[in-house]
Amino acid sequence: MKCKNCGGIFSDELDKCPYCGTMNKKGAYKKYRQKIRDIIDRVFGLKAEAYNSISKLILMSILRGLLMILIVIGLAYLASRFMRVNYFNDPKYDQEAYDDIMWEEENIDKLNEAFENNDFSLINTLYYQNTRVVGRWSHYDTYCLRKQYQDVSGTLDSSYFNTYELTKVLYFLCDPDYFCSPEKWTQDDWNEYEEDRRQIISRMEEKGYSEQELVEIYETHADEYGYLTASELDKYLKEGN
Repeated sequence: MKCKNCGGIFSDELDKCPYCGTMNKKGAYKKYRQKIRDIIDRVFGLKAEAYNSISKLILMSILRGLLMILIVIGLAYLASRFMRVNYFNDPKYDQEAYDDIMWEEENIDKLNEAFENNDFSLINTLYYQNTRVVGRWSHYDTYCLRKQYQDVSGTLDSSYFNTYELTKVLYFLCDPDYFCSPEKWTQDDWNEYEEDRRQIISRMEEKGYSEQELVEIYETHADEYGYLTASELDKYLKEGN
């Protein structure tokens, strides 16, 4: 089929255009239905394994285990029926997937245009309309990178510099994992991040902080999970160390 956005040719079995990421409604819905079928197949496969185990127990100790076997079979049957009705045959899951597809088809062009124009306000609005779709949007992590740089730059525009501002700077410089997933960045994203990082360091130097000092502050005050403690940074700023 031909992509309505970029004109690329690709199989209608794909859920998205491999060249620009535009959604293919037919392929996306088919992929979602296939995932549901695979889950159901795995559930019934587990049920068959459970029956085999029960058979072995019967052969090993019929007299002692007969009552327990009947209970297990009954519970397994009820659990299977419950799971099928409540998790796999509930029409709300089909409806949710369909709604996501319809929302993406209606708003994907708005997202891409806002991304090109660095219109973070519009992207934020769309994100809170449908977090599932925007969260898997192809530009989502790059958007997080750009927005974080904008936020940190705005912080440095203020003459007042406190623990909150320092924390945002340290996360941006030393731990970008805190606000997005760098493993999903393209090389262009990394190049942009390095350029943004140099600019933030340059502006921090104007405030009296060297790059080495900023790295040392983060390494000294971050816990084993990479999180910073506001009270410790506040103490650092007050002592002027």
